Amino acid sequence: MTRVVYYVAASLDGFIAGPQGGLDWLHAFERPDNDYGYKDFLATIDGLVMGRKTWSVVRSMGDWPYGTRPAWVLSRTQAGGADDPTGVRFTQQTPQDLRAQWQAMGLQRVWLVGGGDVAGQFLAAGCLDELVVTTIPVVLGSGVALFGGTGAPQARWKRAGVGLHPGGVHGVYYQFDSGSASTGGG
Repeated sequence: MTRVVYYVAASLDGFIAGPQGGLDWLHAFERPDNDYGYKDFLATIDGLVMGRKTWSVVRSMGDWPYGTRPAWVLSRTQAGGADDPTGVRFTQQTPQDLRAQWQAMGLQRVWLVGGGDVAGQFLAAGCLDELVVTTIPVVLGSGVALFGGTGAPQARWKRAGVGLHPGGVHGVYYQFDSGSASTGGG
């Protein structure tokens, strides 16, 4: 079964981007000697999914950082272009349809890169299996919420690991608690 993992940095108050969608609040925590486990995590991923706003942010940062892994961009308004990286597909498919497609392709682990609304959709559809949150010790006050602004359903998670990093940053790895009656996981 294809597992979908939401690997994300969030502020103490649960935002993954600032009020205008910016990520500049993360720059103070960038360290050349510590990638917070990113390289090891990326080595476990064989596909990606993200929303159109996240796509735009990633593309504005320069070269495509995910190699040739297949990637899906959820968008109701944009189609792919000739200069898109190899393997990128724009789609309006549901999380359930995407998961079935990934399963048929033999993908083992797909990274839900963002954003919050897409994470909320996957959670509501029962298509989110793992959650890795790197908590950054800042309070943003407003911005893009971890699971979007549409009211994600209740879901229970089991802590499966913790990582401590310099600067007060910590990461927590959760797996969906399939024993709960809540929505999520698959």
